[in-house]
Amino acid sequence: MKTVEILSPAGSFDSLKAAVNASCDAVYVGGVKFGARAYADNFTPDTMKEAIDFVHLHGKKLYMTVNTLLKNTELEKELYEYIKRYYELGVDAVIVQDLGVLHFLHTYFPKLPLHASTQMSLTMGEGANVLKDMGVTRVVNARELSLAEIKEMRDKTELEIESFVHGALCYCYSGKCLMSSMIGGRSGNRGRCAQPCRMPYQLQIDGVNKGNGYFLSPKDIKTLEILPKLIEAGIDSFKIEGRMKSPEYTAAVTSAYRKYRDLYYELGEAGYAEYQKHRSGELEKDVRELSDIYNRGGFSRGYYEMRNGISMMSLERPNHSGVPVGKVVKNTDYNMIIELTEDINAQDILEVRKGNEVLYEYTVKTGESKGKKVTANYKKGLKILPGLSVYRTRNNSLLSRLSEKYLEEKSRIPIKGHFIAAAGEPLCLILSAYDKEIRVYGDIPELAENQPITKERLYKQLDKLGDTEVYFDTLTIDITGNLFIPVGKLNELRREGVQTLIRELTDYYRREEVTEKSIFTYSETNEQKSLAVSVLVQTETQLEAVWDNPHVKEIILESDMNSFTELTHYTQEIKNRGKQAIIALPHVFRRNSYELFQKNKSYLEDNTIDGYLVRTLEEYELLHMNFQTKKRLIGDTYLYAMNRHGAAYLKKLGFQGITAPLELNFQELSEISEMYQYYTVYSKLPVMISAQCLYLTGDNRDKKQINGISAEACCLRDSKEAYLYDRFQNAFPVMRHCRECYNVIYNSKTFSLLSLAGDVKKLNPAYIRLDFTGESRAETKNVLNNFIDAYILDKPFSEKETDITRGHFKRGVE
Repeated sequence: MKTVEILSPAGSFDSLKAAVNASCDAVYVGGVKFGARAYADNFTPDTMKEAIDFVHLHGKKLYMTVNTLLKNTELEKELYEYIKRYYELGVDAVIVQDLGVLHFLHTYFPKLPLHASTQMSLTMGEGANVLKDMGVTRVVNARELSLAEIKEMRDKTELEIESFVHGALCYCYSGKCLMSSMIGGRSGNRGRCAQPCRMPYQLQIDGVNKGNGYFLSPKDIKTLEILPKLIEAGIDSFKIEGRMKSPEYTAAVTSAYRKYRDLYYELGEAGYAEYQKHRSGELEKDVRELSDIYNRGGFSRGYYEMRNGISMMSLERPNHSGVPVGKVVKNTDYNMIIELTEDINAQDILEVRKGNEVLYEYTVKTGESKGKKVTANYKKGLKILPGLSVYRTRNNSLLSRLSEKYLEEKSRIPIKGHFIAAAGEPLCLILSAYDKEIRVYGDIPELAENQPITKERLYKQLDKLGDTEVYFDTLTIDITGNLFIPVGKLNELRREGVQTLIRELTDYYRREEVTEKSIFTYSETNEQKSLAVSVLVQTETQLEAVWDNPHVKEIILESDMNSFTELTHYTQEIKNRGKQAIIALPHVFRRNSYELFQKNKSYLEDNTIDGYLVRTLEEYELLHMNFQTKKRLIGDTYLYAMNRHGAAYLKKLGFQGITAPLELNFQELSEISEMYQYYTVYSKLPVMISAQCLYLTGDNRDKKQINGISAEACCLRDSKEAYLYDRFQNAFPVMRHCRECYNVIYNSKTFSLLSLAGDVKKLNPAYIRLDFTGESRAETKNVLNNFIDAYILDKPFSEKETDITRGHFKRGVE
């Protein structure tokens, strides 16, 4: 049976050493460019070489992150030289989000294993298989999948599956979040997320205040208790989140998952269950230590056993919550007495809380035992009262123990040694580690005149490995005759042997130098196009407001705006009016949706439908490979053709239309404008696509995993609208899509390029696209007419910039 890999985060060299010393199987790290953690202590070219060699010397693997979206100039002018160095040094794989990067790396480094990042939000084996021909050997599945869906993925693909088992969860499907980007210009797709999901919001549903809290902040996941189920689901790699966390965190989590993984393989399924039954206290202790290191409102098991719900959310606190260690039992104006429910240590940090409010924080001077009472002074005037809870947010003893064990001790690898000395023959030292063996030779020894060297003396001298990376697991010595061997010669031989072995172990992973290649630039003739109007609608009233407009050439219908039968009624009416009818597939496409669309193929392939707006690779696989459709495929913004290679790859897959991404500015779009046919000029802009449901959270409920699929709301069925309000009272509309069970959170300001028609037309689009969400019939008609006046009839328009946003069309992202 293949053993599941333990894959640990390394946001610094200390974290990398901690992971290796805690017995990970592999680490994932970022370089100075193109990683999703731009603010981590990432690896420079020199430290990356050191990291690759260190990891390989210890029999581990190193995966490098290039898991962001690249602008065209970055890809064509920087990526090749950046990757070339690490490819030749022997990086084991590269983790990729951008389809253009994937296409580029497979073109120029065809032997480099590529891992499809969770930023691709892959939900099915069918979607993963699309990437097999591009050098992808592993898929990091979307974190929102259930155990059943992962089992299904295992059945549908031969690619390795890597799944997150511990650490932070994003509220949004990874790669589908524009909130940080649109609010503050720091793009999560570029590794610079400002984490607006960890900020407080007020939730209102139908005008009713559902309270204030961290409504977008999930608890961290912890899956130690269900580890056997994860193994049995067919996961190949257990991924631990945390490149921004401390080395001690990395060590603690890595060692815990390594421990219980090894126990499972050692004892088997039945033996492991029996072990847990009789030693449950051991697991509880290990979990308590993980909580002490970092937890966010406690832990959840993520989406493995629950579809979504309030118990997965950390509504009261968005950062480390600590662990309860006592209660205030008595107070005066300036001190309090705390009765301890846990041991505390010198230099621990404790917080006294009233609910979620931190009233007082202090550092412990002297440790004390559980059950004892301790006195702490505080500033007069604080409202400290008996009954208040006391939490520990830093366990100094635990951190010191982890540091001493996994950081301060030098990690060394065991080697085998065999020394041979015989009269008339050169000295020989044979060293081996893993499956590598080397031999080094010294001088021919002289015969001893009086005191021949002994085996004991030889062993003592050869075993002086000092500060090297190795130690002798076994050392055998064969000596024939009475020989004189100078100590200096033994030292030289030992040093040469160790250096040769280490070089052999690290050089094994080196690749041949890549010959310089000229970077091929994809380009197309940018012939002047006749500008047309494409409109996306989500309601019947919006449809009726646009379908008689003579300037509208194409109407895109959200697939869940009505039943499939009604959709074909709509498309027939659209065709009767001489327009193109396009079906927009869901923002999220999972197994239940895939099977539903399969069952309704006859409706979806109706001759009144001209094409599809495709948002995921799973949808592409269904349409192109399963349906073998001949209809037009249009790539939506979330397929992220940020560069020429990305657009070229989509066209290679068979897409006839590509929508320009929303994170490029006018200048960047101008450089590659020939690659795009669609430009969005009006939209509320979806800034988050989430498997969570704010209606469910507002109703204080959880939702278990579901087998079937229904368009009916599972809670608050009569509710019409929901809004999130940030601390500046900006309102973010929330729309629920119950059939596919996801929420879309829209930007607080409408994206509009009404007054920039001249600039947009310079990009030579085939279509301008207007996306409607909750607009009324009158609003829809008014907006459409304004854009037709500006773009088709060339009437000048101005807008109040305080009322709208131009997104990144002018400013761009870093």
